[in-house]
Amino acid sequence: MDAQHWHDYCVADLPPEPPALTVRQWTRLDDAARCAHTDALRRWLEHLYVQTDELAAISAQMTDTVRANAESPPGAKQVLAVTGPNVVGKSTLMMRWARSRYLDWTGEAEHDRRGRPVLRPTLGCEADLCPVVWINLPAGAKIKDVDVEILEFFGLPGHGVTRNLYQRALRAAERHRSRVLIVDDAHLLKTDWKGGRDVLDHVKHINTELGEIGATLILVGANLEGGDLVTDPQIAGRLTLHRFPRYDIDSMAERRTWQVLVRQLEDTVAPHLPKGAPGMLFTELAGELWLRTQGYLGEVTELVRRATLAATADGTHKILRRHLAAVTLSERAESERRDTTSPRRLALAAPPTE
Repeated sequence: MDAQHWHDYCVADLPPEPPALTVRQWTRLDDAARCAHTDALRRWLEHLYVQTDELAAISAQMTDTVRANAESPPGAKQVLAVTGPNVVGKSTLMMRWARSRYLDWTGEAEHDRRGRPVLRPTLGCEADLCPVVWINLPAGAKIKDVDVEILEFFGLPGHGVTRNLYQRALRAAERHRSRVLIVDDAHLLKTDWKGGRDVLDHVKHINTELGEIGATLILVGANLEGGDLVTDPQIAGRLTLHRFPRYDIDSMAERRTWQVLVRQLEDTVAPHLPKGAPGMLFTELAGELWLRTQGYLGEVTELVRRATLAATADGTHKILRRHLAAVTLSERAESERRDTTSPRRLALAAPPTE
């Protein structure tokens, strides 16, 4: 990811929703028209997203923290972290939140002939405005890797002495008026080696330096809870850890919450499944959807997306159990699916507690 790619992602129009066809309209299409319609549906469904109350709360709290950090005196700021298991939707949440922030923060800016937002720090000097910096860490990332990723986001060379790289990266963030530094795959930071303490100290130093310019450090990673990155006393003292929600079914209230989520998905795809009756998912298949995904939002979204396409392609035009069964999800989800003695699986068969 670099600043140009990030800008292009933020300003690009999302694929439009294709027209909802009746069964009669579908049967009148020739093969080429059906393929074209299915392709348009697939592109739109790639962006299928459910904004639950829990995700909305995380987004609002992050926005509030970033605003408070920007308005408070210079110094080390509150650090944000978003965590959860792999492949559950953390990065999707962050991408949508950061895109919204970028468009808001650059909306009133001057734009150059490339369409990029710019600022003029001094007379006769122009610089790109980059309020959001997004970096993806490589496996086993160390101090230099973090600094190189920041520099390369701004299109700057990432070679040289480590200390100089760090200073150049921070000065670039200041020059381009960065408000947030999002470190994705933060769990890949290598802290379990003899230089691990130096890596943690580097994260603290980055937060302090960003605080001098009113910017916020946001860490996104899998299973950060209990790890060195969030239990270090100095980091933990300034850290707000947001846990990506997982929806359970142990009580009647939890089952209702899960059904509300599934109904949101059903309401979104239902216009494109003309044979589907109300309750197709949130009543008839809510339990099966939970068994397949164990309550993870990213997994259930993917399952419904692919089942919708399958039901369209085979002319069923409603999601059936066999459509769900034909979808292979992550190994984590499939392992749970194969475990017929799983306590979570048995829970669905037991009467829920009030």
